[in-house]
Amino acid sequence: MKLKKMAAVGAAFGIALAGVAAASPAQADPVTDGYVIVGSDTLQDAVGALANGFNNSWSSGGVPVTSFVRTSGLGKVVASWDAFAPGITGGIGTIQTKSTGPVFPRPSGSGNGKNALIASYTGNPWNVSSTALYVNAGLAGSYDIDGQIDASRSSSEGTVNGAGTYSYLPFGQDAVSYAYKAGAGVSAASISYVSSLSSTALNAIYTSASNTTVPGQSDVIVPRLPQSGSGTRDFWLKALNGGTGAITPGAASNPTATTLAENNGNVLNPGAGEIWIIPFSVASYVAQANGVAPANTTAGITLGSPDGTAPTTGAAPSLTGNNDLYTGTYGRTTYIIVPWARITAGQPGYDAGLAAALNPSSSTSLTYWGASNQGNTSKAVKLKFGFQQPVNSAYRSN
Repeated sequence: MKLKKMAAVGAAFGIALAGVAAASPAQADPVTDGYVIVGSDTLQDAVGALANGFNNSWSSGGVPVTSFVRTSGLGKVVASWDAFAPGITGGIGTIQTKSTGPVFPRPSGSGNGKNALIASYTGNPWNVSSTALYVNAGLAGSYDIDGQIDASRSSSEGTVNGAGTYSYLPFGQDAVSYAYKAGAGVSAASISYVSSLSSTALNAIYTSASNTTVPGQSDVIVPRLPQSGSGTRDFWLKALNGGTGAITPGAASNPTATTLAENNGNVLNPGAGEIWIIPFSVASYVAQANGVAPANTTAGITLGSPDGTAPTTGAAPSLTGNNDLYTGTYGRTTYIIVPWARITAGQPGYDAGLAAALNPSSSTSLTYWGASNQGNTSKAVKLKFGFQQPVNSAYRSN
């Protein structure tokens, strides 16, 4: 069922530092008695900022003000694990979320994050024996992670089910464009062509068995995709088909064993005469370019304009997303996924603290998009990280 549209590095939580071996948990990751969130790369910087606390500078009546905005659950902390960790082969490695809990692979991306949440909630093993991301990292296997995760970040939709086990709570509206980078000797005409590709051209590029030659030029376009299980990957493949079903990526964009991290400009490595492109969250690009994300990987890359619609307006450090792209084919609502019973009073396993951290009426919750535009709200922080008012409403799914 389709939804109907409606009018930080080295921080205490969620960031892993370099130099940690893949066989052991990342030492800078949190171990907590609070609420654990894993999953999507797209949401991790904004969720991490709110979990750690963010010093938001704003103006009140013309007077400069700085507010410390932090999400908590009735005094219990919210701890967010990034999708990928620097300094670890493949960015995966293993994590430990609870002081007496097991060590298990980092749930990277929307799909892996939700699957890990389901395993945590149901008590069934989390099986990644055949998941390429974990096979390539040497972490394939089945893991007992009962009770180790409370919620997951997602840039993917679920199928609406009024009696579904899980609630999809809107975190913010994002858009997906494509980042591109040109190698040595690429002509100005080729760069101009790639800067504004039509959906038809993008569809052809991403379904092609070979790299695409720029019309009238000798330069080639090399398409790339994020790792399997990425919500951005899944969304992009559907957007290129008008949102009515995913295209099947061709061999050029989906070579064997390719597991590129999403929203990371450093993965683009074009050779001479090549322009590499990859889908990229506009919100993530905005947060990085504006300097509020823990790391900035946007140097040397540019966001394209799908169908001629610019992805952003303004300039860093005041860059914002373009509403026209956010509400069109390339716009998407992002979510926090949580077991419905755990945030619903009277249900088995209800947790008032978790419900408070995700209460859309609370001005510092992860899901707040209320009327207040004050800088001491989580809404103001999410705007700085490139997100906008969600288009879709909350729903339940399995």
